Order: sequence, then C-alpha cells, then structure tokens
Amino acid sequence: MHRASYRLLPGQCLLCGIASGRSRDLCTDCQAALPFNRPACSRCALPLSTSGTCGRCLVSPPAFHHCIAPLRYAYPVDRLVNSFKHRGQFNRGTLLAELLVSTILTSQNNPKSAFPDLLAPVPLHWRRQFTRGFNQADWLSRFLSRQLAIPVDQQLLSRHRHTPHQQGKSRKERLTNIRGAFQLNAPVDGKHIGLVDDVMTTGTTVGELSDLLMSAGAVRVDVWCLARTPLEN
Repeated sequence: MHRASYRLLPGQCLLCGIASGRSRDLCTDCQAALPFNRPACSRCALPLSTSGTCGRCLVSPPAFHHCIAPLRYAYPVDRLVNSFKHRGQFNRGTLLAELLVSTILTSQNNPKSAFPDLLAPVPLHWRRQFTRGFNQADWLSRFLSRQLAIPVDQQLLSRHRHTPHQQGKSRKERLTNIRGAFQLNAPVDGKHIGLVDDVMTTGTTVGELSDLLMSAGAVRVDVWCLARTPLEN
C-alpha cells in the first residue's frame, strides 16, 4: 500500500478535495493559487522579483544553457513533491509533471525545434534508490519522454559515489559533497541533452552533471524540473 497511487475519485482536486470538473486532478481555483515560478532568472530559473538574469548567472554562468521550472518550491508544491517522492503517491507526480509539460510546450525559450535530442534523469546512488523504492527523476523523465516524444536514456548517467543528503547544506558544502560523484556511461558528442529532476535547489547537482556532459562533447544541456527553491530557502 505504501507505493499505491492513492488516487481519489476521478476528477477530484488533490488539494481541496472538491470535484475539479477537469481531466487534471486540480480545480481551477487551486491551480490559480499555485506558486508559479515567475518572474525567474532567464538562465537558472531562480525566483526573482523582476524579470532578467540573476547575479550569480551573470558573474558565473552555469554549464547548462537554460532551466525550465514551472513552480516555486513552496506550499503546497512542497507537500505534493514530498508525497510523490517519499510516499510513492504517483498521482501527485502526474499532476506536477503535467504542469511541467504545459510549461515546456508554451515556453518561448524552448520551441519545439530546440527540444533536446535525449533526456537523462539525475541519478540516485543505488543505496538511496533501494531505500526509496524508485528514482523520482527517472519516473519524470519517462513521463516526459512519452508526452513529448523525446528519447530517454535512463543509464546515461550514474552516481558511483554515495554522498550524504544535500538538504540543509550551504552551496559551498553541496559543491564539495557532490564533486566527482557522477559517471557518464555513453557518448554524448554533438548532442543536446535534457537533464530531468524533481526540484532544483542551489543547482550544484545539475551544474556538476552539466559540466560532465559538456566536457564530454555535448553541444547543449538544458534542465527540466518541477520546481525551483527560492534563494532564501
């Protein structure tokens, strides 16, 4: 039962419980109240008060070209993500992934012609994946692959070194913690890669992976995730 989807009645809003009257399990009022991530940095999707590029990206641009993150990691998005990620409530994951697909399709920064050649999930170490039961980034990448007709390589990247949880660590500590933890398992020369993850916090993990991919000959790396954490968090 722990990994059950916990689906409510068809068309019932997952947040307030009323009949949504829609194919999506979210009523129009609750969807309008979600913390959508705008304005945000044009490069790393960091939530901002005005449109533009954040100071960090201006001073030290990340190895990835662009990040799409439709939501801010705040209530109730944080609860939806945690229910999906830690309780296996996949209807929450489906709802969030549908919002990501909608944002990808309408993003002016990512027209259809600029879609990645290949999607790759941010890998978990096998110990953490065994404990959790699944890799949420892998699940998301397969969902996006089906919806957008983009190939996915679930084995392209692996985490060969087990690292402590990043939660609660400073950006500097995260960089030290994650450095050298990943391995590339197939050629990417000349390819445009889409990295998929659930939440982007400081960007250290996707930054490290992007460095690895670009150093191996990828021509571009984009990041697609459900939510972006505000700087103060």
